[in-house]
Amino acid sequence: MPGTLICYGDSNTYGYDPRDTNEGRYPKEVRWTGILDTETDWKVENHGVNGRSIPHTVSTVKFACQQVRDWHRKPNSVWLLVMLGTNDLLENPDFTAADVAKRMERFLKRMMEEAGLASRKMRLRLIAPPAMQEGQWVGRPELLTESRNLGKEYKRIAKRLGIAFTDASGWEIPTIYDGVHFTEEGHRIFAENIRKELNI
Repeated sequence: MPGTLICYGDSNTYGYDPRDTNEGRYPKEVRWTGILDTETDWKVENHGVNGRSIPHTVSTVKFACQQVRDWHRKPNSVWLLVMLGTNDLLENPDFTAADVAKRMERFLKRMMEEAGLASRKMRLRLIAPPAMQEGQWVGRPELLTESRNLGKEYKRIAKRLGIAFTDASGWEIPTIYDGVHFTEEGHRIFAENIRKELNI
């Protein structure tokens, strides 16, 4: 029975569009989350936040865990999709994909202690974000390499934690001039691919 898809991510989940000087956001019908909401029987909640990195401070982890407790109360099935890591690479020049993966594993382990995930009422899926492309924000070659390596690093985490995993790092999602944010076509392609992954 369809339920709720919680999409927890950064600006590519939020639907950031730098060309929009008002909201800075693509319309709902363009965003991959909005496409899933419209074209499937699932209720899709967009919990993307511009600039979000993997929660790793006391306050950000605490807030995320509180959100899990709230989401746990929703009726029917609740799937939590977590797609983060791009900003961790952008903001920390010395970080490798392995460093980002360690941060992600610590975060997921803490979240999985919450009742909703510990009881498996909520289903957790880790998504390795699409790799960055060359662009204004991506001037260092190592960014391209490490963003592609997130897939294999995250796959190891998912296996250790026994959770579902989707590797979007090789999907070749088209980006705008900055090399990071999806184009409108990119959102459509991402929605199609994730729908196949979830079989919805």
